[in-house]
Amino acid sequence: MAQEQKFAPQGKQIANFLRSLTGTQKLWLAFAGLTVTTLLYVFVTMLAKPEMKPLYSGLQAQDAQALGSKLAAQKIEYQISPDGTSVSVAVDKLDSARLLVASDGGPKSGRMGFELFDKPNWGSSDFSEKVNYQRALEGELERTLSTIDGVEAVRVHLVLPRESLFADKREEAKASVILKLRGAMSPNSDVAIRRFLAGAVEGLRPEGVTVIDAENNLPIGKTSSDGSGVESERDQALAKELVRTLEPIVGVGGARASVHVEYDVTSGDETQETYDPNSTAALTMQKSEETVGGTLAQGVPGTASNIPNTQSPSKSTNSADSQSSKSESGTYAVNRVVRHTLLPAGRIKRITAALLVDDADVTDAMGNTSRAKRSPEELKKIDSLARASLGINDARGDVLAVENLSFHENKPEVLVPLTKLDKVARVGKQFSWTLRYALIALLFLIVYVVVLRPVRRQVVLSLKQLPSRPANDAVLNGNTGKVLPQGVESADPAVRQAATLKKQLIEKAKAEPASAGQLVQSWLREEEA
Repeated sequence: MAQEQKFAPQGKQIANFLRSLTGTQKLWLAFAGLTVTTLLYVFVTMLAKPEMKPLYSGLQAQDAQALGSKLAAQKIEYQISPDGTSVSVAVDKLDSARLLVASDGGPKSGRMGFELFDKPNWGSSDFSEKVNYQRALEGELERTLSTIDGVEAVRVHLVLPRESLFADKREEAKASVILKLRGAMSPNSDVAIRRFLAGAVEGLRPEGVTVIDAENNLPIGKTSSDGSGVESERDQALAKELVRTLEPIVGVGGARASVHVEYDVTSGDETQETYDPNSTAALTMQKSEETVGGTLAQGVPGTASNIPNTQSPSKSTNSADSQSSKSESGTYAVNRVVRHTLLPAGRIKRITAALLVDDADVTDAMGNTSRAKRSPEELKKIDSLARASLGINDARGDVLAVENLSFHENKPEVLVPLTKLDKVARVGKQFSWTLRYALIALLFLIVYVVVLRPVRRQVVLSLKQLPSRPANDAVLNGNTGKVLPQGVESADPAVRQAATLKKQLIEKAKAEPASAGQLVQSWLREEEA
């Protein structure tokens, strides 16, 4: 009852103040109250919301959810980004969250690795151990491949051969990799993946690895026949060498080349025997000569005729006819050439190449530069250089196409100087937490100057126009019925006497509080009686 009597004058003053306002003033007062309430709510929300810092980024959605569950179990406030790849925690909880995650081995993306064997299972069979080993190996490979730039998700499947006692029944290991990419991979990334898997898995060769893009379900790269890499490596090397050869003529960036070399993977030998009928050679020659007939025997038969240097008796001379014969024979052979050639694997079967050259820069007499198509003579010169660089052989079926096309001009990016707003934004990012409190203080000041101070002035002005408090403020006993404005002394002696008496009683009560208390108690007992 006493409390109601205490606040009754203030309630009457507020009611009188509201009744004294016009309709427009009441609307402005309501708007000011609503604005102040809204700003207070925003300020309290901003102050109550902690600053969040990223704990881990680049996670899979399921890994982020698992990490969030661990943080929630420890009552650590966290936030997951809209794309589900990063987890943020409050600044004051960042260190404890890192220790919590590190004690659990860090975030584990995808399948489990060799932690499958952290807890030994004494009842498992040899088959289950092999299966778990393959699962663990696949999980470890997936984790390693996921660290490659541009790889969003990866799955690895291995086919490990069974051990056999027979060497001729030994099978080779195989692997399949499915990649989900964020963008385009570098040209040699698939080669690196094949060689990495070949080095990590026993019995696996690079040509036994298949890499597939999950977006278009197409293999990435082509394995070469000899298993040492991919054919695109050598093709790209030839294309780069061709472009480097033509750069002094067409300028840097003025040529684009694509080269494909087709290889013959078969091997064998070849024997070729050639005869030249127009060229003969004598192998053997044989000549013989025979003469029959001539002069007959003369002289007396006996010893005298057979002794040399002895003059035989003169006889009459008798002659007879003689015959002679000659023979010649020879062996001749035609010229013959025999060639025996071994044909190894990996011979060049065919080369196909395409070459694009940009337009030429032409400068006129005024110094203005323009672009024009290249002349046929210049294209012919470029064609000859390209053929010599690649070793084009028309008899082998090689193809080279040279075309002049206008390239799109890649204008260099112009560095725009930072504006004052950009500089302010950069500084704001560095001191965001400090600026937040400064902004809150500034908003409070604006609200006070724009809203609260005008309302306060209006309230004070309205209160001054109201009548002053009556009776009990002017007199101690009874109601005089006179109401004076505030700050004006009454001319009635009774009023002045009552005010003086009130002042003396207050000073007496302050000096002797015990006596004043007893006096008040006696008054209360008299009233009750």
